[in-house]
Amino acid sequence: MRAHPWVQEATGTDVDKDWRWVGVLGALLLAGCPSACTTQESSRPFHLTGQVGSHGADFATALYQTTGVRMEPRNRIRWANNGAVFDVMVEEIGRARASVNIVMFIWRPGRASERMMEALAERTRAGVTCRVLVDPMGSGPFEKEVKPRLEALGCEAHLFRPLPADENLARNHRKIVVIDGKVAITGGLAIQDEWLGEARNEKEWRDTNVRVQGPVVAQLQQAFAENWQETTGKLLPASDFPTLEQGQPGLDDAGKGWAGFVSSTANPEVTRAERLTQLMVKAAKKRLWISQAYFTPNDALMQLLVERAKAGVDVRVLAPGDKNDQRAVTLLQRNTYDTLLAAGVRIWEFQPSMMHAKTMLVDDQLVLVGSINYDALSFNLLEEGSLVLEDADAARQLEEFFLDDVTHAREIRAERAER
Repeated sequence: MRAHPWVQEATGTDVDKDWRWVGVLGALLLAGCPSACTTQESSRPFHLTGQVGSHGADFATALYQTTGVRMEPRNRIRWANNGAVFDVMVEEIGRARASVNIVMFIWRPGRASERMMEALAERTRAGVTCRVLVDPMGSGPFEKEVKPRLEALGCEAHLFRPLPADENLARNHRKIVVIDGKVAITGGLAIQDEWLGEARNEKEWRDTNVRVQGPVVAQLQQAFAENWQETTGKLLPASDFPTLEQGQPGLDDAGKGWAGFVSSTANPEVTRAERLTQLMVKAAKKRLWISQAYFTPNDALMQLLVERAKAGVDVRVLAPGDKNDQRAVTLLQRNTYDTLLAAGVRIWEFQPSMMHAKTMLVDDQLVLVGSINYDALSFNLLEEGSLVLEDADAARQLEEFFLDDVTHAREIRAERAER
């Protein structure tokens, strides 16, 4: 079995150490990570109860209480799925006048990397500040093959929590690009050749990403800033946060959507990633359509999914099929099917390639897109981040993506799940 990009070459060429990381991560997934992911055993599992609104002030207040994040008005997104995300990143980097800030879990040599470096080279020659932060576990060859080239271009590039660091599994899984503090790109993307193309075969992964403009960009910039500060000790200049100042060009006409960006970090009890995921599920009154790369929900999340389905909510799940890059995750994923199908949840497995998206569509206006998986690593250990947006147009577009994806997927029936 090919090692997951998270752990391939994580410790250079030491194959034994590489597979030790695979074993550790696999064990955490298989165990559901109840206490192995924490510095102390949790007193009890987190389980959100009560009613949650799916729009307006009700949802915004619930999000603030749950994650500390405020929904901001006047935001607009543009979807950038599959390889189109590189077109968008290159386009926006080409417009940069002050700064380009990037945090990535995976940045590996290849055609995708070359596109990014060409775009950055053109802007650094024009005096644009370039900052790059990459996780070493996800990006094994980065330090030797990519980082020196970025530095030669004039970028400041660093590894987040360099390895080995007491075998630190608290990695940075965020995917954020911020240009001039005014435009940001996020989703499930990585700078690796599998993210090129249109998900037509095993070499072209299916993923969902967005370009966002408006006041919420300051929240994505803050997520980058906290990781940058931990790594370098440096603060970003105030000019990197222009959206905090009212009346800046492009703000007033940015859009009509309300948005918040929820960043999450490891916590011995409960993370914002887990809180946010449960909140989105609880908010669903009519529809909950989930696209999930690593669908291994813990007991509390399983209970909520069953609860929503039995309450009459149209719950649908799209997950990877046999082309999952993690076979063990596929087995764990399929272990949930009997329970979910019995509750009325509909389930599909994507067939052409790895389905790497992490999105949720709630009712008619609420969408989520970002890096958070339905797994123990996202909920317990990883730096994560997802954009929450209330916008009817964006919701309709995400609905179209889901309906198109299931035409390339196989629906799981109860009799097939039993086999």
